[in-house]
Amino acid sequence: MKRTDIINAFIQKYGYKSYLEVGTQDPTSNFDKINIENKVSIDPFPRGEVTFVGTSDEYFDSISDDTKFDIVFIDGLHHDDQVLIDVNNALDHLNDGGTIICHDCLPSTEKMQEREDHGGEWTGDVWKAIAELRVERIDLDIKVVDTDYGCGIIRAGSNVPYEPETENYKTYAYYNLHKYRMLNVISSEQFIQWINK
Repeated sequence: MKRTDIINAFIQKYGYKSYLEVGTQDPTSNFDKINIENKVSIDPFPRGEVTFVGTSDEYFDSISDDTKFDIVFIDGLHHDDQVLIDVNNALDHLNDGGTIICHDCLPSTEKMQEREDHGGEWTGDVWKAIAELRVERIDLDIKVVDTDYGCGIIRAGSNVPYEPETENYKTYAYYNLHKYRMLNVISSEQFIQWINK
């Protein structure tokens, strides 16, 4: 199961009509495969045709408050602070019943989650943004599907805040020991059961 499958599953289940992709880069890798009527792509350095050439901050600054989307996929700058900005901007432009998907939430090595991309597999520290949301927000239903480097799902709902055992929970060592509970990780099979309810 890939991010594309998860996004399309939400579109099919809820009859979504509008899609925003933050961090498209190569449209053929995901964007072109999304089955929806209206879709917008953003990337500052695209390798193909995108709707908006620029950063996510620039895009959100350029649209009106009443521009809304049913589903938003966040795969832009893989730094936790920027991911939180993108999530909050997406929430401001999300229709009722909408869904946010974040890519690269489950690094499998410490090197993968470093803020600098050294080549090869790289998730950045996106996971820290998901962890912070799990700790601090009670109004969002948050899960991470353990597939395709971790696909975070954020929807309006309720969250019993995760209570870390230390204030310093944003270390890889802590993540490695507690990621499944901290990030509310589910398997692909559990996702399929959940989306098909």
